[in-house]
Amino acid sequence: MKNKILMLLCVFMIHSKLPTNELYAGENGWQWLEGGLTFRPAMASVFEPRVGFIFYGDRNNIRLDIGSGIDFISRNFQNGTLAVGAEFLTFTLLESWENMHFPVVTTDYFFGVNVSYSRPVRDAIVSGRFRFTHISTHFVDGHFDMEEGVWRDGREPIIYSREFIECIASYKRNGSLIHRWYAGPQYIFNITPGWLGQFAFQGGYELFVPTNIDFITPYVAYDLRLVEIGEWNANHAIQAGLKFGHRFGRGIDIFISYYNGFNVHGQLFDEEIEYWGFGFNVHI
Repeated sequence: MKNKILMLLCVFMIHSKLPTNELYAGENGWQWLEGGLTFRPAMASVFEPRVGFIFYGDRNNIRLDIGSGIDFISRNFQNGTLAVGAEFLTFTLLESWENMHFPVVTTDYFFGVNVSYSRPVRDAIVSGRFRFTHISTHFVDGHFDMEEGVWRDGREPIIYSREFIECIASYKRNGSLIHRWYAGPQYIFNITPGWLGQFAFQGGYELFVPTNIDFITPYVAYDLRLVEIGEWNANHAIQAGLKFGHRFGRGIDIFISYYNGFNVHGQLFDEEIEYWGFGFNVHI
């Protein structure tokens, strides 16, 4: 736990001086490490780089996310921006014990590179992202029964990893309310266990409500992910809260969330779960 907090602080310091413009407004040409992201991450999706916690309201669990994404190099054109970047994320399942003990049950490692594009179209912004990503997962000591000397619930560690390519497009319309839709397919070209489906689909919607206080924005986000585990299944994630800070950049989200579907942690991929929770994210 201490190592994860130290990692969080290091990530924050690295990015503390980067601007967070949704679209870089500089001169045309190549830009290096200008900050911000050309494609904004989906708010309710677990597979996006972020820093934060979700406290499961009806389960004795906490999800800890530590990660970040950055555009390394971008090219500004007259009508849009093209960027190449990378993203890194660990999303970890913890248990909450007495005396501030948080044993780690399982951790998933997510990292990859991406190419993104964004351009304004009248009162909207159209953007897209193509990414190449790896995910692997591991049980940790919190899943091991020290007294009995066995893995808990009869679930022993398995080899679970996947490499995939994903292409997703979004349309964000500005106005008195800000609407954003996104959708796209995913192809998993290397996966263990090999019997899992190689295709997935993601879609979602986000609603932002501008207020008279510029640094506070209420929002609602929904993410749908269709996955093939024996048969096609739908994973639903809903998040509603307040964004403090830059509406589409640096700031803090405080939210409640709901999830229904298969477990997002690879070691527990075949476990169906449902939970309500609350949490916060720090966008750095």
